[in-house]
Amino acid sequence: MPKMNKKDDALDLESRRKIFDLISEKPGTYMREIQKILDMPTGQLDYHLNYLKEHELIGWESISNKKRYFVNDEVSYPDRKMLSILRQDIPRKILLILLEEGKKTFGDLHDHFDVSKSTLSFHLKKLVKLNIIKGEREGRKKIFSCIETKKIAQVLITYQESFVDKAVDNFVDVWMEMKR
Repeated sequence: MPKMNKKDDALDLESRRKIFDLISEKPGTYMREIQKILDMPTGQLDYHLNYLKEHELIGWESISNKKRYFVNDEVSYPDRKMLSILRQDIPRKILLILLEEGKKTFGDLHDHFDVSKSTLSFHLKKLVKLNIIKGEREGRKKIFSCIETKKIAQVLITYQESFVDKAVDNFVDVWMEMKR
């Protein structure tokens, strides 16, 4: 009988395997999303997530008070922060706009969204604080631009299939065309 390794032992239960596979397919997903997709009780999911973490199969990154889960062997630590941000709809859309269209004022960005100004401001401040974008004053206006353009593009390209977002697909197509 072949000897099972630590990973095989930890993934022996079907429910644990489903959790692991979902995190592998959709890196950066968070607990409530996993719970919704797998229709699993919170306590049971929490137990299995902790078990997988203790056995070093998964890890997490906490941004905006949400733990986002990753398979340790599949997602590098530097990519985790960026992927955690890109999993959020509004920050992802802000970054896609800045990547595709270049520098934008707050008003220009707000024209792209159906959210309050305070919600957009919250997300912009978060992205500035994380050093992903910068906001520079030009007179009375603040102009926003990406700091980590290549890093954002690389993460979007690498994990494109895990996003269910046409805007990501369109960006990757345009970015790859520019690289030719």
